[in-house]
Amino acid sequence: MKVLVEALAAEFGGIRTYVEHLLAAWESAFPDDDLTVLVPQGSDLHIAGHRRRELAIPGPDIVARPLAHTAAIRRLVAESDADAVLATLPNTSLRHPGVPLTVVVHDLRHEIRPEQFSRGRRLVRALAYRRAYALADHIVSVSQRSLDDLHRLHPGLRATPSTVVHHGADHVGAAAGERTGPAVAFAHHTNKNPRLVLQAWSLAQRRGIALPELILVGTGSERQALTEEAQRLGIADRVTMAPYLDDAAFGAVLAESAAVVFPSSFEGFGLPVLEGMLIGSPVVIGPEPATQEVAGGWASVAAVWTAEALLDAVVAGCAFDDDHLAAARAHAATFTWQRTAEQTRAALR
Repeated sequence: MKVLVEALAAEFGGIRTYVEHLLAAWESAFPDDDLTVLVPQGSDLHIAGHRRRELAIPGPDIVARPLAHTAAIRRLVAESDADAVLATLPNTSLRHPGVPLTVVVHDLRHEIRPEQFSRGRRLVRALAYRRAYALADHIVSVSQRSLDDLHRLHPGLRATPSTVVHHGADHVGAAAGERTGPAVAFAHHTNKNPRLVLQAWSLAQRRGIALPELILVGTGSERQALTEEAQRLGIADRVTMAPYLDDAAFGAVLAESAAVVFPSSFEGFGLPVLEGMLIGSPVVIGPEPATQEVAGGWASVAAVWTAEALLDAVVAGCAFDDDHLAAARAHAATFTWQRTAEQTRAALR
C-alpha cells in the first residue's frame, strides 16, 4: 500500500507523539508499505524508515501556507503514486487530492472551549477544519468522545464513514517504577487545570493530609504566575515547576511518580492516563468524557471540579492496592501503537 502522510502540524506536543509512534509502528507492522511523509522544511520529526518530503512556505504563512500545502499534496500524490492520503490533523489541502482522503480528528476544543483560543486562532481552525471535513472520504477519530462531538456539532458528517482508533501507550514501556518521586500534574494548557491541583494540595496541607510532593510539567510562560499561586497557597516548598520535558526527561519523571494527577477539563484522548497506568502509578482524573473513556474504570475520578473533590480523588487513588494497579496496567497494555497502525491502515483501505 502506498500512502502520503500529511504531518505538517506534527511538530510539538501530543500530535507529534501520535505521528512519530504511528509511523514507527507502521514500519514494523507493514514493512512492505510505501509511506511518504510531508513535513515542514527543517523539521526534526522522526519518521522511522519512511520517505521524507519537506515543504517550504514562500511568503507570509497565513496566506502562503494553504496554497503551498495544496500544491504539494497534489504533486506528491502523483509522484508517489499514492493509494490514499492520511491527514494527521484536519488542516490539509484546499482541494481533494484525487485519491481517498482520511482525516484524523483529535478534538474540537476550539469549538467547545473557544475561550481557550485567540480569536484569530479560532478563525483559522474553523476555516481549515471545516474544509478538511468537507473533503474527507473517511474520518478517523482518536476517541468516541471526539467523534460524538464531531457528529453533534457537524451533523452532516454522520454520513461520512468514520472509525474510532485509540492511541497506543506502549512507548513508555511497562516496567513499574518505585513510586518514590513526586506526583505529576500538567500545566501546558489551561484545560489541564494546574491551579485546581495546587488548590487541592493546599487543602490537604491545611487538613493535615499527607500527600506526595508535586511536580507541574510544562509550566512555560505560566511558570511565574503558578509559582506565585503556590506561594500564596503556602505550598511553594512542596511544588516543583518544570518546563515542557522531552520524551526521555518526561519518561524519567513518570517512572518514579507517586501518582499521575490529570484533572483536565477537556481532552480528545488523554494519553497521560494510560502512561501513568502502564508504569504502575495511580491515576487521578476529573469527570471528563475522554479521560474516563480511556481509563476504563481504573482511575480515581473526582466527582466535580472542586479542590475538595480532587483531593478526595487523590487520596483514594493513592490508596489503590497492588491488585488494582496491576489490573490498571493490564488495561493500559491493550493500547498499543501496532493496534493504532493496523486500525488506521484498515480505515485507509
